[in-house]
Amino acid sequence: MPQALSCAKASFQKRCPMRLSPEIRFLLTLLGFALATLGQASVASGSPSLPKATVESGELEGTYFGSDNEAAFLGVPYAAPPVGELRWKPPRPVSKWTGTREANQFGPAAPQLPSGWLPHVAWNEDCLYLNIWTAALSPNAKLPVIVFFHGGGNDVGYSQSTPLGPPLSRLGVVVVSVNYRLGPFGFFAHPALTAESEHHSSGNYGLLDQLLALRWVRDNISRFGGDSNRVTVMGQSAGALDITLLMASPLAAGLFEGAILESGEAQSTLNQDIRSPIPYNRISSTGEASGQKFVDDLGIAGGPDTLERLRSIPADKILAAWQQDREVKFGAIVDGWVVPEQPAKTFAEGKQLRIPVLVGSNADEATVFGLIAPKTVDEYKTYLERDTGRFADQEFAAYPVGSDAAIPEQFLKYHNDLFSYGAYSLARTMTHSGQNAYLYLFTYAEKGKRAKLGAYHGEELYFLSNTYPTDWDHDGDDERLGQAIRAYWVQFAKTGNPNSIGLPEWPAYDTRKDQYLELGRSVALRQVPERVQVLGQIMEKVVADATGSAAPVRSN
Repeated sequence: MPQALSCAKASFQKRCPMRLSPEIRFLLTLLGFALATLGQASVASGSPSLPKATVESGELEGTYFGSDNEAAFLGVPYAAPPVGELRWKPPRPVSKWTGTREANQFGPAAPQLPSGWLPHVAWNEDCLYLNIWTAALSPNAKLPVIVFFHGGGNDVGYSQSTPLGPPLSRLGVVVVSVNYRLGPFGFFAHPALTAESEHHSSGNYGLLDQLLALRWVRDNISRFGGDSNRVTVMGQSAGALDITLLMASPLAAGLFEGAILESGEAQSTLNQDIRSPIPYNRISSTGEASGQKFVDDLGIAGGPDTLERLRSIPADKILAAWQQDREVKFGAIVDGWVVPEQPAKTFAEGKQLRIPVLVGSNADEATVFGLIAPKTVDEYKTYLERDTGRFADQEFAAYPVGSDAAIPEQFLKYHNDLFSYGAYSLARTMTHSGQNAYLYLFTYAEKGKRAKLGAYHGEELYFLSNTYPTDWDHDGDDERLGQAIRAYWVQFAKTGNPNSIGLPEWPAYDTRKDQYLELGRSVALRQVPERVQVLGQIMEKVVADATGSAAPVRSN
């Protein structure tokens, strides 16, 4: 169970036996529309007055995405290019420039393999750029800030994949989206890198990028109308998972005051360790062992010049080697520095950042994952045993199958519930830490050709961005739900509480009531299903057994 959750929540990491279905190609067809819209919004070169802002590294000239008050600054560097000697090192601050730098186009994506579900855009190892949207370009505006980290399993994705900036900034916040290193460039651990590091750590470079981006926001966002003391981080799938890792990291202290987590978190499961094998979670390797296997794939023998040779390999050759061996996994790890210990232990002991959270999942997350279910009952039991060890019988009792034919339905239900359980678990944990948690379940199923997929992974992003696929079968419920979701999210960023006049009441999660807010064709409070609660009880035992930490006391 834990590894399945980690894989799914990280947006298609390949630890689980999953393959992408054709339907997920629809997931971000809105991207082309978003890029075209932003391109059309760029003011012609002869315009007499483009928006400008001066940051610590120099002056920027942006563009407009609507009226003269609605400014966008795209492709803003927040770190030095992580190339050459800076490959696989913590990011460095960006160098100052002279003159005015144009900021009217998105920066390149991080190096990545084609995903099959995400439109391809140009990538470059020089990829550490962010984007800003604001409707109040004044240091006196003091607007709340939302910093968005995209999904994609920490393997693929880019900051412009979901056009959240225009619709959310028009509601009174400054919106920032961020590129960060991915795959073998962002999460490669190796003994030689560990030895080189003053922190005796390697891997997690993508998380270090996110941390530097947040420090950049702290130091510069006031120039765009933002309030550096009111920053909310927001992530979907792997982006949400990363945020919970940051919440467990001492390095993130003081960088954000709230978190919005959609379909992903890292505190209810176990994460790969840099050196120590873990008997749960379908974890078959350590961070450094995976890195060493990849070095072998690259044909580099050990020696004093190992890192020099690795850093001289062209980026496309690194991706080509990874393409040939997708059994090598690159993801965030417990490295002893950025992530000092298992996040499950940190959260269970209340040592994480204590901030309000808005957290939830979609009812039918896994319908687009192309899950390959075990073929026989014995294979199904073996799958569960590799996840939860001696607790697998309890998990089988929660998701029983009496025949081979019954496996696909239960396997899908189980993977859907892993997302629900993760959100539920985080809401419970934060509540036990004395912080408000607002728990939701997105249940909206569109009426067109994708209706059979239900409320699938990532669908809520259409409503947040107010941008839908061209073949979306619209009805009045779309607009009503979209307005409600955007209002809830923005109000949470403004106050730490999503409630405002005109919206159905959304109470903070209460362990005595076990309720969530359904966001669908109806918006109403519902009871957390019993099977999700049972899954939670099993997982708490697994985490406690693996980490030695007691789970939060369960209220009746």
